[in-house]
Amino acid sequence: MDLKQEIRSYTPIDIEKLSQEKNVSEKVIDSVKVYNKAIENLRTGSEDIAMIELKKVISVNPDFYDAVNLLGLCYAYTNQIDKAQELFGRVADAEGNSVKAAEYLSYIGRGSTSGKSSGNTKTVKAEVNPQKPNPKNRISKPKKPSNEEVQAEYVLIKGIGSYLAKPSVAVTINILSVLCLIAAIAFFAVNYKNTRSDERGPDTTVNTELNEKYDKVVAQNEKLKKDLDAANLKLKQIQLSSQLSQVSGLYGQYKYIEAADKLLAIPAKELSADNKKKYDSIKDNVMKNAANQLTTEGVSLFNKKKYKEAIQKLEKVFTYGEKWSFGDKALYVLGKSYVANNEPQKGAEAYKKLISEYPNSSYIKYARSRLESLQ
Repeated sequence: MDLKQEIRSYTPIDIEKLSQEKNVSEKVIDSVKVYNKAIENLRTGSEDIAMIELKKVISVNPDFYDAVNLLGLCYAYTNQIDKAQELFGRVADAEGNSVKAAEYLSYIGRGSTSGKSSGNTKTVKAEVNPQKPNPKNRISKPKKPSNEEVQAEYVLIKGIGSYLAKPSVAVTINILSVLCLIAAIAFFAVNYKNTRSDERGPDTTVNTELNEKYDKVVAQNEKLKKDLDAANLKLKQIQLSSQLSQVSGLYGQYKYIEAADKLLAIPAKELSADNKKKYDSIKDNVMKNAANQLTTEGVSLFNKKKYKEAIQKLEKVFTYGEKWSFGDKALYVLGKSYVANNEPQKGAEAYKKLISEYPNSSYIKYARSRLESLQ
């Protein structure tokens, strides 16, 4: 089964048609809208945002089994097998005829759901044959392993394979292998040179041969260094991808400011094409929500006459972006906070910036009046 292709097989639901049906609540319609948005994000490669949206859909509408199955596929695609099994099992348990969930469970390696067996399950009893004694002097055949032993060995091998398949583990092993190989080649070259010198003395032919081997070893060493650099670069991208996933997680928990600060710490110029695409897909939403939250907190602190704290919050609004739809409000309250904190010059600069950058703002006349009183 191609998980990526299976995910793409899910299509948006016709909202207009759904709205015309009877007994369909607004909650259901809203959840379908978010579901459709998640599908669009999956098609543009924004898996992290899509998974967050699907979680919201399920929290509002737990019986939306298409959304549950789709989130399970996303978990399976990102190698979060336990979470995928839990979601597919939930659908299979709730719907006795859920073919898709059963297929998905079978594909990711789960044989049954919640310990329940279907009514069509047949129990096959093994025939017990009396064991015939072997003739004398006959060499007995090796004992065939039981099903339990084979299954246990398969699980062990599969577990080791899954661990080694993790990108960070694989890259680490590659780096250690390259380092060991470099050390082995250097050791061989030195020993070979010493041995040949001891055996033949200063022979021109031997020196030529050694020089050729030395050049070969140097060339191999350079290649290994390049391989090591490539492995380090790959590891760096894995680390950056992990940081982007952390940002998405914080955003999903409504920790907008923490998410924005972590996103700002990521060097965008060093991102690979895939990571840059993921970075761009979440940046605008993260920064906008963080700036809006800071504006709200800054206004609240000003009203409580905590002017220094308000200034810190409102100044930070513009580190996340230059011009916001709510930026005029942030600048107006920032100007008032500066003045109340005995910093009239900075207050005047905030009012001037508001007048210049937001000429249609409802705060313009108040900003001009306060600016005139400072001059």
